[in-house]
Amino acid sequence: MSLPVAAITAVAGARSSMGNPAFKACPRAKGGPHAERFPQVIVQDQHNRKAWFYEELINDKLVLISFTSVKGENHYPILGNLVKVQEMLQDRLGKDVHMYTITTRPHFDTPDKLKQLADSHGAKWQFWTGDENDIREILTAFSVRGSLYGLIWIGNEKTGRWLCKVSRQQPLYIAEAVARLSIGKHYRPFLVDMHSV
Repeated sequence: MSLPVAAITAVAGARSSMGNPAFKACPRAKGGPHAERFPQVIVQDQHNRKAWFYEELINDKLVLISFTSVKGENHYPILGNLVKVQEMLQDRLGKDVHMYTITTRPHFDTPDKLKQLADSHGAKWQFWTGDENDIREILTAFSVRGSLYGLIWIGNEKTGRWLCKVSRQQPLYIAEAVARLSIGKHYRPFLVDMHSV
């Protein structure tokens, strides 16, 4: 069982670039289908909220995870497309579906810069940054190389099912992947009748 983020917030400011062993003392979450794949590190969103990456953001959740940066969005924009996905998810967002964007340039992208980026696109989901080494661990877990990355990971850690979509694919097909990985009343194999398209 990990300590609440609030309990270690005071330590966070003093963390060195080499890493503080106290942060690694929190064991990985137990019971998640892919708990060993993802790092248990502290991340910080555009509102300066902190969380354990796997245990609080992924475990037992249906998530849509994208990767960009303030600079990268100028060269390979994806947020406009994801805002359309956000509109399709409507009131599910933040309840049974969670959208996250993780920066690929944590040494430049502060919470304030990520907030400006999110606000400029009307993005209502969480944008995450953190210690450079910790973010690199996350990027490695998702096979992200370099500062530009064109895939979105969609996963349901209740069922252990994950898949990828191209980040600039038609928003309908990204939303459909969320529906396919949903359970209960939100499960849909197809969002439209392909014969009528």
